[in-house]
This record gives sequence, C-alpha cells and structure tokens, in this order.
Amino acid sequence: MERLLLALRMALVAVSLLLSSSAVAAQGTAVLSGRVTDATTGTALPAASLRLVELHRETRAHEDGTFTFGVVPAGTYQVTVHRIGYQVLTRSVVVRERMDSLVFSLRPSPLQLNATVVTGQVSERGASDAISPVTVLSDAKLDRRLDGTVGSTVAGTPGVSMVTMGPATARPVVRGLGGDRVLILEDGVRTGDLSSTSGDHAVAVDPLTARKIEVVRGPMSLLYGSSALGGVVNIIRQEIPTVALEHMHGTVSAQVASVNEGATIGGFGEFPLAGFSVRTEASVRTAGDLRTPVGTLANTQLNTVGAAVGASKVGEWGYAGVSYRYFGNDYGIPGGFVGAHPNGVDIVMRRHMARSEVDWHPAAGYFESVKANLAFSAYNHDEVEKSGSVATSFQQLMTAMEVVARHQHAGPATGGVIGFRGQYRDVTPGGAVRATPTADWSLAVFAVEEFGTGPLTAQAGVRYDVARFIPLRDRNIIVQNDTIPTAPRWFGSLSASLGTLYALENGLRFGASVSRSYRTPDFNELYSDGPHLAAYSYDVGDPRNDQEIGYGLDLFARLERSRVRAEVAVFANQMNGYLFPRNTGELGRVGQRWKFQFTNEDATLAGAEGEMEITLVEHIVLEATASYVRGTISGSRDTIPGIDGAPDVVESRFLPLMPPLNGRVGVRHDTPTWSYGGGVRMAARQTLLGDFETETPSFATVDVYVGWRLVLGSRLHSISLRTDNLLNAEIREHLSRTKEILPEAGRNVSLLYRVQF
Repeated sequence: MERLLLALRMALVAVSLLLSSSAVAAQGTAVLSGRVTDATTGTALPAASLRLVELHRETRAHEDGTFTFGVVPAGTYQVTVHRIGYQVLTRSVVVRERMDSLVFSLRPSPLQLNATVVTGQVSERGASDAISPVTVLSDAKLDRRLDGTVGSTVAGTPGVSMVTMGPATARPVVRGLGGDRVLILEDGVRTGDLSSTSGDHAVAVDPLTARKIEVVRGPMSLLYGSSALGGVVNIIRQEIPTVALEHMHGTVSAQVASVNEGATIGGFGEFPLAGFSVRTEASVRTAGDLRTPVGTLANTQLNTVGAAVGASKVGEWGYAGVSYRYFGNDYGIPGGFVGAHPNGVDIVMRRHMARSEVDWHPAAGYFESVKANLAFSAYNHDEVEKSGSVATSFQQLMTAMEVVARHQHAGPATGGVIGFRGQYRDVTPGGAVRATPTADWSLAVFAVEEFGTGPLTAQAGVRYDVARFIPLRDRNIIVQNDTIPTAPRWFGSLSASLGTLYALENGLRFGASVSRSYRTPDFNELYSDGPHLAAYSYDVGDPRNDQEIGYGLDLFARLERSRVRAEVAVFANQMNGYLFPRNTGELGRVGQRWKFQFTNEDATLAGAEGEMEITLVEHIVLEATASYVRGTISGSRDTIPGIDGAPDVVESRFLPLMPPLNGRVGVRHDTPTWSYGGGVRMAARQTLLGDFETETPSFATVDVYVGWRLVLGSRLHSISLRTDNLLNAEIREHLSRTKEILPEAGRNVSLLYRVQF
C-alpha cells in the first residue's frame, strides 16, 4: 500500500508541475469541423474516429458524418481518420481563424492497410516501416480472432503458437521460444504476473477490451531487456488516456462460446471530466469444462473479473495520468496424466496494479519528448487441492520505473531514444513448492539511433543491464548428486543490434537485422527444489546456472499495396547457455511427478514464417500463413538410464516443445457491411522430439465465419459468428500438456457482439 500511495503521489506532483509550466497562449484559434464520407458512394460515415495528432485530441463523427474540434490554435496539424472496413486516412490540415468545412473521404478496403505499431519502435510508425517482422491485430481482424485468452487470440499468426495445460493457461510461443523469453505487455508495461515461470500459471490479462494487439517477432532485448529474446506481445488499451476527449465514447462487447458454455461481457468508456480525460473499464468471463470430440476435459472451468480506471490531463505539452487495474481469475488445471492429481487442481489468482505516466513534449530543446512511467503490481495465487487445502502458493510484489527521452535530428541521426529502467521484485513461494524466497533487482541504460531519410534507413543501438538475485533463505539443492548451496548471484550483459530497411516505390521493402541479446535465469531456474502441484512436476534449479546469450539474424521482405499485403521472414538464433527444464526420466521424491532439471545447453533455433492477403477480385481476399522452426542442441549428448529397468536412452539433440510446421489457407468476402469466409488450419506431424516427448500426428481443421456491421444513430454495431473445428476433428497440439489424455476442443460456435458509441 505504501508503494501504491507513493506512485499516486509522484503522478499528482508531475501533473501539477506540468500544468503550471505548460500554459501557452495561442495566437488565434478556430473551430475545425467537417464531414467523413465513403469515397465510393459519398454517403456519410458515422462513428468514424478522428485524431488531431499534435494536440492529442480525439473525437468521433456523428450520425450525419459531421465532426467538430472546438478551439484549435492556428497552425499545421496531422489529422488521422479511422473507421472499420476502410483504409486509415492521414491528412495535413492548416488551421486558420476562418476555415471552410473539411471533407475526409475514406476508401473501403478488405485489407488492414496503414496499420501503426509502437511496440519495439523508437516512435509510432506504420507497420510497413518497422525494422522487425510484426503483426497487428485490430478492428475486424481482431474480431475474427478474439478468444478467451491472449495466447489463443494470437496463436496462428506468423511464427506464433501457444503452450497450454488447459484452455485457461494458454500462453504465446514465438519462433519456438516461450515462457520467460516472450514478453507480454499491457500498454508497454510488464503485466506483473508469473505466467512466464510455469505452464500452469495463466496470463493475468483478458483481451476482450483491447484496442489492438501488436506481436513483434525476434529479439527485443534492446528496448525491453531480459525476457524478450523471442519477441513481444503488447495488448494496447490506452488505460491512461493519451488524448483529450471532445465527448464520451466507448465500446461494449459480449461473447458466447458453445464448446465450454462460455460467456463474457465487458466494455470501457472514455469521457471528459473537469478538464481531465477519464477511462473506466469492467469485464466478467465464465466458462465450464472443455468439450472435445472424444469426451469432456474435466476441471478446465474458469471465472474471471476485471476492472480498471484511469485519468489524465492532456495538453499541447503532452499528458500525465494515473491508473489502477484489478484482475481476478479462478480456473482449473485438469488431471489424469503422469504426476497429476486424479481430479486436477484449482488455482485462485489475484493481481492489483497501479501506474503513473507522464509524456512531456518540451516546446524547445534537444528532446522532442520525455516519457516516464512508474508501476507497482501485487500478484498472488494459490494452488488448491480438491480437499480445499492450499498446497502451493506464490506472491510477487514488483515495482518498475522507466524514463525514455526521444529526439529528432541530431548530427547524422534522424531520430533516436535514450533511456533508463529499474525494477525491484520480491517473490515468496509457499507450500510444497520449496522454491526459495527471492528478492531481485535490475538496472539498465540504453540508446537507439536511426539514420537515413531516403529509401534506405538504418537503426543501431546498445543496452547494458545488471541484475542481482538474492535468496532470502539458506538451503542446499542436490544437482546430479552434487550438493549446491543457494547463494546470491550477479548478472550483467551488453545487448546490441543493427537493422536496415530498404523501401522501393512499389510498396516493396527488404529488411535485415543482426543482434546480440540476453536473458538472466529466473528465480525458479536458480533456486527451486521440490514438487510444483499444479504443474505436476518436480522442479530442480541450479544456483550455478548462467545467463543466456543469443546471436540473431533476421531477413525479411514486406509488400503493402492496395490489393496485396504480405511479409516473409527467415531467421536463425544461436543461443549460448539456453536454459530449459530437461526431463531427467526420473520421478521426484514426492508423488509420481516427472523430475525436471533446469540446465544450460548451447542451442540453435532457425526457421521461416510468412503471411499474405491478396484481393483476387473486388472484396474477395485469399489469405495464408505459414510457420516453421527447428530447435537443436549443440555438442555431444549423454546417455541416461531408462525407467524401471528399461534400456538406457540417448538424450535427444532436439529442444523440447518445438511447434511443428503449421499454417492456414482461407478465402473471405469483405465489405464495410458484410464479411464471410472460411479456411483450413493445418499442422504437420512432429517427429523432432526432446527427451521423453512423444510424437503428435498431423491434422487439418476447418473454420468458417460471418460478420455484419451496421450503424444505428451514431453507434457502430458489429456481430461476428465463428465456427472453429467445423468437422469436429481430433486435434493433438504438440505444445499441449493434456494431449495424451484428450484432444483439443471440438466443434465450437462463438458469437461476438460489439457496439461502439
């Protein structure tokens, strides 16, 4: 509570300082008004969103397509206009004391063109200009994919799979890297949960109220430090409003699903109040046990509740604000496999997060913006046996602060950032897990510069991190018959990257990047020694484990034109000291759980991925994605004893939990009012197996959907009806812990309704 009060107090001080120093008299003002229309029919487009970029102001078109920005200072501004089913329009507008009414005409488009991305970038830019492979899910594209978890929503995008121990625990795996190598953010801030440490820990985020989800693939250690070797998934809500609102608007969404009798409802509202921009949000989700083609996967129910409130002061100088978010999730982990409780385990999760953020745009000086945020999170969950007793628990308290200053032209550089980040975390396990209570802190400084204004641009950067892990209890851990005492550890590493992008006039771009990235071991990889109830494993850390160092190469080609959008990438990552839980083939001292030893091995991950959308004829789009990754362990491998007198086994040269070749091909008909289509999702047989893994067969499954958008008054209503696994096929996902008990979900009919007001 003291940290929460400190965060709020600092935010209020920042707001008062900025307000006292930022009042600038305008040399004349005007009312900026006009109308938004369909470029092909000339009809009004109500509910279109308009934004005055430099002034951080936003409004929406009324029922007749008209809009108004009141009291706009004279000057030149960029206005962006956006509406689902249409291309985003950006126009430069000169504001004078006397102005004619403006007309913005939007062109219908079945493709998601001109999407912007902020994740992993020096500044917000078009996704086609990002120097990394990137996927943006928003608007209709997000509606077509929206599911109950972040992992299941983004799974199937290029290079992305998901690992699960039941539907509630789905977490993204990017290019074969999961867990603590894929960073999940909310509005650019770490979520503060423990989903990265174990497969039974759910992500403490519900995607229902997301404005968009950005997936950036490839090493992102330069801007985000440890935990970003595979990539970054950023759920963007603008929980702290970044624009001054002209009037109230928001979204209400409801979704139902047949395969688990699931239902969810939630929404957010944004409105001006006493000179502040305020955002409120609430959501509720419930689901029963998952039905599969051969039976019900028991104890896979979930119940979540989320709520948030944020407020900010917005001006020409930028914005400053605070927010608070609560997330509660009660869900089940199924039983029935080796080491599992017969009836499964229930998990009770709670997360509180308070944030403050200031984005200041100085009127003069070297830096164009200075952004600072402070976040405090309190997370805990209990793993409960069916008897009602709490067998395992985790509590995590985390405080993080980051300051990033952006500049434009400086010498040969056309733009760049310098930044600082600090984090303190306290993790207290309880119950039978026997992980050592640990405190850790980290500090980092970084700089990224961009060069070039023509067709060839480049980006270069460096970052240095230092981290300290301190076990709060003395104990010994037995590692391969050696007794190792727990001890504090220091870690420090340099990250660096160099990337280029070459743009041709026909919308074709080629990109390449090389990088050195790193990851520190987590507390469980260093200090665990005991059974983990809900994970059904016996985990053994090693206080001697070293940090991971990755050397990456990315090559990609990107094409974006009015009728085509495509991106293809190939990559290779050499991982020195890759840390993973190796299945020893033994059973732990407690129960019949597999014993997993966290160990360093050199490894190589290489593969390719791609996606394309092609407008074959007007409104009809062919779409396809494909992903492949191969993970191998370098060097010689040992022979380990078999189980119960079985022959000895030579350790595999392949990394465990690598997704097989997979992809999807589909066709859709898309207009601003109607959309419908279908496709086939496929995965190859996985025969490249880690220790004690089993093969999974190939599969193909059919999906279909239909969507309808209509305007009533100035409110945009959308309805999406989707059927997954139409033929009720038996699907065994290789990254699922439950695949040997039952297959994945059977036929599922889901209905999503949204209204924007």
